[in-house]
Amino acid sequence: MKTCPYCGSEVEPYGDKFSCLYCELILDKKDVQQNGKRKDCLPASQPSYKDLYRTTTELMTMNTIELLYLLKFARAERGSIYSQRKLFLQAMKEGASGYEEAEKYTFKEYEFWTRKCFVLENLIRERISYIPQKLTESYIQNFAGRMLNSSKKDMSIKQPKCLK
Repeated sequence: MKTCPYCGSEVEPYGDKFSCLYCELILDKKDVQQNGKRKDCLPASQPSYKDLYRTTTELMTMNTIELLYLLKFARAERGSIYSQRKLFLQAMKEGASGYEEAEKYTFKEYEFWTRKCFVLENLIRERISYIPQKLTESYIQNFAGRMLNSSKKDMSIKQPKCLK
């Protein structure tokens, strides 16, 4: 039986899509579930470093777990650039010359990565209502585990037994 991914009700064909009368939604075929199963929210694979260069609009379409990984990557990049910038500033403070261009470059990079972190933090905050302070592998794995567990319970309602 084809069912709605939100309420578990049986859906009706509606052209090349499906209709859920309870939710009053038109659903794409890819969203329709079977027998009250919940939609799998885990992505097939982890995002890659190149995904950090996606636009905000593209990032908005990504799964929360993917955004958590990207935020972890972006924070690492920002930290690395910050360390480089700090070295250039220290050298210039001690009288070394020739680091002005490098300092300007690292500032632009630092600004880019800081803004990318802001975008990712706010997208995550919209979804889970807070910004994770520290993103460890165990935090992300626990989050993924909770996502997996939440999809295990089917959306089914047992019919009442007839009383005589």
